[in-house]
Amino acid sequence: MKNIILITTALLFVTCGFCAAQEKIKIENVNVLSNENINERLPRNAVYIFPDFTEGKVFFKNGTITSAKLNYNTLAEEMQFVDNKENIMTLSNPQDIDFIIIDKKVFYYVSDKSFGELLANNDVSKLCVKRHTELAETKSRGAYGQSNATSAITHINSLNKLKHNELAIFRDLEFTIKDDFLLARNGKFTKITNAKSFIKIFPQYKDEINRFVDVNKTNFKNEKDLIKLANYCTQLSLVKK
Repeated sequence: MKNIILITTALLFVTCGFCAAQEKIKIENVNVLSNENINERLPRNAVYIFPDFTEGKVFFKNGTITSAKLNYNTLAEEMQFVDNKENIMTLSNPQDIDFIIIDKKVFYYVSDKSFGELLANNDVSKLCVKRHTELAETKSRGAYGQSNATSAITHINSLNKLKHNELAIFRDLEFTIKDDFLLARNGKFTKITNAKSFIKIFPQYKDEINRFVDVNKTNFKNEKDLIKLANYCTQLSLVKK
């Protein structure tokens, strides 16, 4: 029998009030009849940043520039492209890439296979946001359609397990889309979660950073707040040189 996944029912979106969105997507009645790559069957906005693969350019550190139709997969956390046979492929050796431009958005390699979108850039630092999709919850369904949250097959928390799982036949899938902010100084990106994260990167400005955060009530999940703090640290670096 041909492998197939049927996805029915509308998507449910819940967005937090922060500038950086944290969305939840619930997909009901997923019918997995056999081992199938569910990554290719999910709605595009649950997996990719752009609605479609879009013309872009890859700038390598050795000066080479390559054009391709690109998109960032937030579930696999990797930059992908479409080859001449319309196959979706993953960019290899991402550490050799300087940056990528897709539809006026700039992406930098941040870690493993992941890329972050550039938010602010200057001579001192780079601020990026990395969007990633997590499988928050799965529920298998019994013979009469009841949800069974205690089933052993419900605890699937990675793309790899989801792609190669052969046991689940009916389930509800819930995904959480999150934004991680990363700041780079001297080329190394560090995840930003609080004032201490900034102080690790700019230890000489500990008192100034703490004062700025207190006065401005910096929200470390807010894109605009982090850009302001990054710019402030840059100004300190330039003034105190």
